[in-house]
Amino acid sequence: MPALPPGLRVDTYTQRSASKVDVLWVVDDSGSMAPRQENLARNFQAFIALFRQGSTDFRLAVATTDIFARPGELVGTPALLAPDTPDLEGAFARNVRVGTLGSAYEAGLEAARLVLERQAEEGAPWREALVACEAGCDTEACREDCAERHPVPFLRPGALLYLVFVTDEEDRSPYELRAYWRAFEQAQGIGNDGTVVASAIIGDVPANGCGATPGQRYAELARLTGGEVGSICDAEFADTLRALATSAVGLRRTFVLSHAADPATLEVRVHHPCGVAAEAVAQCESVDRTACAGQPAETLGAVCTPREQGPDGWRYEPERKALFFAGRSVPGLGARVEVRYFEEGSR
Repeated sequence: MPALPPGLRVDTYTQRSASKVDVLWVVDDSGSMAPRQENLARNFQAFIALFRQGSTDFRLAVATTDIFARPGELVGTPALLAPDTPDLEGAFARNVRVGTLGSAYEAGLEAARLVLERQAEEGAPWREALVACEAGCDTEACREDCAERHPVPFLRPGALLYLVFVTDEEDRSPYELRAYWRAFEQAQGIGNDGTVVASAIIGDVPANGCGATPGQRYAELARLTGGEVGSICDAEFADTLRALATSAVGLRRTFVLSHAADPATLEVRVHHPCGVAAEAVAQCESVDRTACAGQPAETLGAVCTPREQGPDGWRYEPERKALFFAGRSVPGLGARVEVRYFEEGSR
């Protein structure tokens, strides 16, 4: 292999997803929320499509912001939705229509904490049986068999926990925000920090006049955990739900380079499978499929030149030595990101 010119770097990354994700939706059930719940139900397909594309093993549960009438409870029948749930879209739509008779004292963070506490307690016997079973295993096949025989319903070992808050009011939970952050980070047990992400569809910060109160506590929690924030004022939640799904399945938006780059020399290419759907590369500046001639659909031969800057493009963040892909430009499952650049100060 020929040597690269002095200072030239080529960094490559493969976009992968989490294999298991447990998602808890905390939906405001106060008097103003009927149209917001309908919006969520109507656009659910935009959220779940990415899970199905990557064959992610997921569980979806719904709770409300009312900590008085249903503390720690999941709502809906069935309360836990999975990839094999019959009429998944219909079941989710029914579950998130949680009604509008709930308390006007919306406490989404406390509601989530109570649900996770109860789920940990109810799942403890399954979790203990699983640990005991796996103690006698020395192969992956044995561990998979244990998981099938002792299925933990929610807060499953090894699963990413993804929290989504949907409300048009600020959080009124009794404790400091960082207390909830720590509680959520440790929901999967001590030492599993970083396996929890929180996102929110909330009133804009600052307020934009649609009748929603700015959700500052939710926005800060999303920032602390690397989640997404969407506006409860949007006429349609589809774009926000796609963004939430991207982070929920573990797709990376940020790629840290091996060296600080001279921004003027950055060249970014994203290699997709030849069989990639047209909508998955719709935000590319151009797509070269020359290398796909006569190749199988899974060959990484479709080369996307992503747009630079803009709501659906990439940007370089020198303070982090990182590329950030905004909006719909996030590389899809299985894609390979290739970045060529000269090191800062090498030219």
